[in-house]
Formats: sequence, structure tokens, C-alpha cells
Amino acid sequence: MKMGYMRSLLAAAAVVALAAAGCSQQTDEKTKAASKEIEVYEMPPAEVVVDKKAIPSFEEFKATVYKEPFPGGVYIVNGDTPIATDEDLENFYSNVVALKFEANYDTAIVIDAPGGRIAGWTDGKQKALSYCVSRAFGERYAAVTETMRQAAAAWEAVADVRFVHDQTADANCNAANGAVVFDVRPVDVEGRYYARAFFPRHARPERNILIDASSFRLNPADKLQLAGILRHELGHVLGFRHEHTRPEAGACFEDANWKPVGDGNYDAFSVMHYPQCNGLGDWSLTLTDGDKLGAACFYGSVPESPFDRERCLPLSKRLSVPNAKPYTADVNALK
Repeated sequence: MKMGYMRSLLAAAAVVALAAAGCSQQTDEKTKAASKEIEVYEMPPAEVVVDKKAIPSFEEFKATVYKEPFPGGVYIVNGDTPIATDEDLENFYSNVVALKFEANYDTAIVIDAPGGRIAGWTDGKQKALSYCVSRAFGERYAAVTETMRQAAAAWEAVADVRFVHDQTADANCNAANGAVVFDVRPVDVEGRYYARAFFPRHARPERNILIDASSFRLNPADKLQLAGILRHELGHVLGFRHEHTRPEAGACFEDANWKPVGDGNYDAFSVMHYPQCNGLGDWSLTLTDGDKLGAACFYGSVPESPFDRERCLPLSKRLSVPNAKPYTADVNALK
């Protein structure tokens, strides 16, 4: 269900409702079965940029909140939640907004863990994540190739992972091409999502990044661009789940099949957190310090990126099950 544009500091922008697996409470089972990782972005016309290090005053917060412009109109937060009075709005600010800003910002993302078994790339596979870019992109092929490179570089700069574009597979870039780990292809789903990805545990036919035509019609003046979308999608490729599936988000819960990485704290600014799901980031979808820490804790650090191993969550806390297997459990064991 798509909602109208409403301003909210919780999204650090005009709040945008999500209609897809992960945030929509009304997504039918058929849609869920068709796509395990569908994401829909409905771009707002303007943004309110927030300094995540500074806690806004109530008056500053109030100035960003949409109020219905007719007699008896109420404040609207979280896209569709009414708040009638200034007193109630201040209570909401104190109990929800300010607490999020007071959180520890050096936090870390969560990893996919179906049935409590962590599923990430292992045995060196994380250093050879090969992919092809379909020539079906036509005149957009070069732009997609470069944007993929930039998105991959963001993760490679902070963790010991490597994405490899195999151009020899581009002419035959499809889900059946076993020469690469995954394929990047264009689709036309009429804006149902901008892009969707997969997790390491998925079989080869499901390992694709599909980019909808609507992603090429984004306003270049807005924060949301294909580069940010692909940074988010490559986070899924590395096994990272949506941060807003954590209970601390208070919205858009998906499931409990995840485990914390790094120091284990919730990160409302994460690249893996939808802004409209009570997130505090913006639509640029960039990696936070917590994202960088989590990626380094899981896959190992790189010399170019400062890293404190002591801040990685101990194995005993990563896996709260008896006889816990190594943190990077063999993905093949899940098949």
C-alpha cells in the first residue's frame, strides 16, 4: 500500500511508505514467494537533512512534522500515525525521537541467520564475488557498470571482500550462467521496486541483482540514486539483513532470522535501514561507522580502514545456541 508524502524527522526526510516484502503488512503470500527480497522506494519531493550527531530540540523537530492543513487537522508521524496535540507530540518526541539520537552511533549491522545458523560467504568466496552486467541494459550498460563498481568499492574499502566484474560473461548474462556468482540484469516491473538482490545462501538461479527501469528515472537533484540503491543491495549480497527488522526500530519487522555483528547495537542510520521505517538516515544510503564495523568484524578488515577487533561481538553472544558453530558457518551446510 503506497502512502502520500508526509514529512517526518524519523525518516530524516519526507516519510515514504513502502509497499513490498519487508515493510508492507499487507503483502500477500504469492508476492512473498515470487520474490524473497523485494524493495520499493517511492521518492519524496524534498528532504529535511539532519545532523545525526546533534539531538534536535522539540521545536526543531516539530518544525519538520507534517500537520494537516484543514480545521481539526492533526500532526502525522511515521507516514500515517495521527498525533492530536502539541503535548502528545512532545511525548512522542521524548519517548521515540530523542532516544534514537542519543543511541550509540558506532553500532553494527545484522547478518542473515535462518534457523539461528549464520549464512555468509566463507572459504575465500567473499574475495571472488564475480558478476556479469547484461548487455540488455543497452545505452545504460556503461552507467550501470560504473555504478556497480562504485557500490562495490564502498564495501571493499572497509572489509576484506572483492566483487569482480567478469565482462566475458556480459553477452550471456542470465541466471543460468554458472561462470559468475551472480548476474545484474534489467527488468520492467512498473516501479514495483527499484532493485532487488539475494543472500549468500540462495542457489545460483536466485542470485541476481535486478534493476527496474524506474531506477533510471530518479530526479538527479534528490538523494536517492542508483548508487545508493546498489550499495544497499550489495549489503544483502554480503548477507546483511535490513536493520529495521530489529525490534528497536518499532516498524517494518520482517522476522528474527538474524544475528548481530560488531558491538551488536541497533543503528537507525544504517545503509541497510529504510528511512521510512523509523530510520534516521537519508536516502543517500551510505555506509555508517556501524556498517563498516560490522562488515569488518564478519569478513575481516582492510589496512585502509581503521578497525578495532575488540569491538566485534564475542562469538558467545553472536550465536546463542548450544554447540555454536564457527561464526562464518559453511553456507553449503544450509542446503
